[in-house]
Amino acid sequence: LRAARPKRLSIARRSSASRGSARRFRRMVATDEAVIADNLPLLRLPRGASKEQAFKLLEGSAQEAQHFAGVDASLLDCELDTELADKLLEFCAALPNQGCVCRLAHNDLSSGTDTEQRLFERIAERELRERELRFNQELKKKASNQKDFAVSAAQRRTAEDGIAAATARLAALDEEVLELNRKKKEAPWYMLCSTIESRGRNTISCLDLTDCGLHATGLVMLAQVLLELEHRADSSPVTELILDGNDVGDIGMSAVTSIIRLSSSLTSLILRNVGITERGVSQVLAGLVNNKTLKLIDLRSNGLADLEVGKAACVGVRQFNPVVEILLE
Repeated sequence: LRAARPKRLSIARRSSASRGSARRFRRMVATDEAVIADNLPLLRLPRGASKEQAFKLLEGSAQEAQHFAGVDASLLDCELDTELADKLLEFCAALPNQGCVCRLAHNDLSSGTDTEQRLFERIAERELRERELRFNQELKKKASNQKDFAVSAAQRRTAEDGIAAATARLAALDEEVLELNRKKKEAPWYMLCSTIESRGRNTISCLDLTDCGLHATGLVMLAQVLLELEHRADSSPVTELILDGNDVGDIGMSAVTSIIRLSSSLTSLILRNVGITERGVSQVLAGLVNNKTLKLIDLRSNGLADLEVGKAACVGVRQFNPVVEILLE
């Protein structure tokens, strides 16, 4: 798909003012010069910087915080652990603007293992086994109402076998999920989210997580943290979220959709090249029906998605939300 100059869709006509706003936002995301608020630049950590180098620059620039609109810690040559995440957030908290930019693009925040995928699958299976357990428990109750003794006994045995199998599997899943939850705490994405959550005051308004190796499991926690920040009286909510290049696929759109539906602060959401099909696109667009704050959602460069299906979904969304600008191509 061409992304150089998006075509205007007849179903998504934009005023010159909204087009200009979108272009300014896209330039802000794409540019390396990064002049953000009040013409202030971002403090840029050197590409390939070590943890020691990052700490030194952040500490050395703390006294000059008033001259920056945020921090660009893209493409570091170190893992983003709790100490580094806390140092970055500490610098952001010292900036003069209540809403600043935190750019962490091209840092691998994944666990580097299959922990996230296994955890996602086991949680999904647990929900299935719980439904099976409830079904067989209900079946056992109904068996006592059967007038035919043979039918009642057979139904009861079937239900008891189902209950035993579901109970045993749930016990095994609980043990495995407990271990996976322990392992996920060692992942950079978990350390980042938990550090943001643990700080009393958030000052980040634009969070750039482009190409960070995020998984749907990480997006679930990120969504919870961002929504919690909106309810803190002493914090600034994140209004711009950039998730470009994270191959989260359709399974990651449930968390994204929850942000869209429940957020009252998010204005820009960038989801280019995140590996979704038309199913994921439709799911995201459905979340826009009751959203009143989003001004821009960018779904370009998702080559697995059928463009015509996306356009058709936009038609339905426009009946309820004519404000948001939706970029599909």
